[in-house]
Amino acid sequence: AGKAMSTAVPSTMGTLMASGIMEGGKAIAGKGEIGTGELSQFLNGFANGIQKRGKCRLGDRTVLDAADAGAKRAEEAFACGKDMKAILDAAVEGAKDGVEATKDMLPKYGKAAVFSAKAKGIPDQGAVAGQYFFEGLARYFSKG
Repeated sequence: AGKAMSTAVPSTMGTLMASGIMEGGKAIAGKGEIGTGELSQFLNGFANGIQKRGKCRLGDRTVLDAADAGAKRAEEAFACGKDMKAILDAAVEGAKDGVEATKDMLPKYGKAAVFSAKAKGIPDQGAVAGQYFFEGLARYFSKG
């Protein structure tokens, strides 16, 4: 999926998301099914892939802020023995918190960095895209 996305979505965001998906896939390579542990591993790999490809850090006001917060919340839910739905719900809530946190950060990358003073109080759009990714996963797995 990540490789297909990387060729179909020729943008920085497409490349970052595709890199996240590919790194998440590597984290669970060889697994027959995605259970709660694999989901947590995938989401951590997803965040790591974004960070590696984007060369960004937490607090840089990027998609990573949502992806990492969502992955960490999923990992906490997994460690508490939660089921798939609860882990995904936790991941979505974490991603939302990550988006919310970007309102107080100054952009360092892209067009937003040029207008950084105007960005105060507005969520980072890349982080919002990360939140949508987590919400999409939750919707997909809830149809199960």
